[in-house]
Amino acid sequence: MRQPRLLDRRQFHRAAIMAIAGTCPLSAMAAGIGDAGRITDCRGRSVTIGPARRIASIGGTITETLYALGAADRIVAVDITSTWPAQALREKKSLGYMRAISAEGVLSLRPDLILAMNDAGPPTAMDQLVASPVPVVFVESTPSTDAIRDRTRFLARVVGAQAAGEALSAAIDARFSALATWRAAHPRTPRILFVMRMTNGHPLAAGSGTAADAVIRLAGATNAGAGMQGYKIVEDEALLTLRPDIVLTMAQDAASLRAALLADPGFRLTPAGQKGAIIAMEGERLLGFGPRTPDAALDLARMIDAAMPA
Repeated sequence: MRQPRLLDRRQFHRAAIMAIAGTCPLSAMAAGIGDAGRITDCRGRSVTIGPARRIASIGGTITETLYALGAADRIVAVDITSTWPAQALREKKSLGYMRAISAEGVLSLRPDLILAMNDAGPPTAMDQLVASPVPVVFVESTPSTDAIRDRTRFLARVVGAQAAGEALSAAIDARFSALATWRAAHPRTPRILFVMRMTNGHPLAAGSGTAADAVIRLAGATNAGAGMQGYKIVEDEALLTLRPDIVLTMAQDAASLRAALLADPGFRLTPAGQKGAIIAMEGERLLGFGPRTPDAALDLARMIDAAMPA
């Protein structure tokens, strides 16, 4: 007997969301479908999209790429990870944090297309957006060089800017070539530990399968935490075993994290602690895996090289 009540609640909730989004007349929606294309997103969903003149961008990588493709004037709202270009957060409405999205908040801005990184959330909000009349396209969030190229071309197709997408892809490839050239001339592979933050007095560090692991390897270094999976709290004894030469963190938290690490007796016994070797980069530039990633990885490689003894 519970099943009918569950379906009623879902139908009621979907109707409420449609009421928020339903400011566009059905005749206008039908007219848009006539000009639409079909896109298969990273979840295998076939989505019909129209001209997309009011895009809600959920994910800094999406926002950065759309700006680079010349589609900035078609974005009406961005989430707070959209730190590049800097004017995005000033010019556009805020959707909050990409993993704490409110479906009602997004739909209240009357977008005609929602672009969301595949790891955006929470899942209930994403389900609510998908249930609305507004087309939702999920974008692959894998942190890899191939994914950067694929995302660039995919988003270019979504906004009808294929020529700009090919030009941007070529520029990205050229910068990856510059990174490869620099790495070939600087073959050292120090052990880098990315620390997201301190949790209960211990580092929350990046293991395999994370964007931090991917960018460390891209910069030509070794992830000291590669034996872990995902993000893990590292106790003092384990920290000594990891033996990081350098700690990497995000610039926005660098000052407080540096003070906490240098006060940690376990960290002071590591090679990084003995040298005070802690480097930082702005979080979205470091971990976003968008068009700026080859330059960010080259800058990171140079920072790592400068922090190592000659």
